[in-house]
Amino acid sequence: MRDVTRFAPALVLGVGCVLISGVREQKKMPPRTHMSAVSVTVPGYATRDTVIGVDEQRIAGMSDYVLRFFQRTPNDGFSVYLGYYDYQVQGKTIHSPKNCLPGAGWEQLSSTVRAIPLGSHSYPINRYLLSNKGQQALVYYWYQGRGRVEANEYKVKYNLLHDAVLYGRTEEALVRIVVPIDPNGLRTRGPEATYSSADSLATTVAGSLIPVVTNALPKSPSA
Repeated sequence: MRDVTRFAPALVLGVGCVLISGVREQKKMPPRTHMSAVSVTVPGYATRDTVIGVDEQRIAGMSDYVLRFFQRTPNDGFSVYLGYYDYQVQGKTIHSPKNCLPGAGWEQLSSTVRAIPLGSHSYPINRYLLSNKGQQALVYYWYQGRGRVEANEYKVKYNLLHDAVLYGRTEEALVRIVVPIDPNGLRTRGPEATYSSADSLATTVAGSLIPVVTNALPKSPSA
């Protein structure tokens, strides 16, 4: 039963995309700015972009992306992935990290939804703590597009169908932040302080990313 529940959001999204393909033609919406031009500045961190292999790009199906690593010391860094889909139909949809990460050997230790405050608003972000062969990582991710920032896959599916029917638009971005947990920090500072530092960093980066991603994506169809 647990496995069925875990994969339910992906199944619902898949059914939704099948329905979309029969609703109306979906417009391809190019971003206002290439994903590689989307940037946030984190003082003290050097950056480098990584190219995703052709086969991986084909499987993931994104039309544009950036995978950027930020590093300050060997044990102090994080990565940002931004994958953009100019439209979504059957066979070309966003793959939920909730399903992809376990397939890569990562085990979920905890999960929750965290609110990221920005001005007078707050935005829901998925927070996952993962483990893989003794290594741990904190993952924040969310879906952004067509004027929305959303964490819940069911709401993403509903909004996808809603906008496909009304506007013929299904473009969307998956935004993901990964902060490796320093094993030395766990030993010397303890889990609570180490996780708190990772959360603080991920929250700061997420708060900086949301507005710049909004400016890079097409305007909301209802604007």
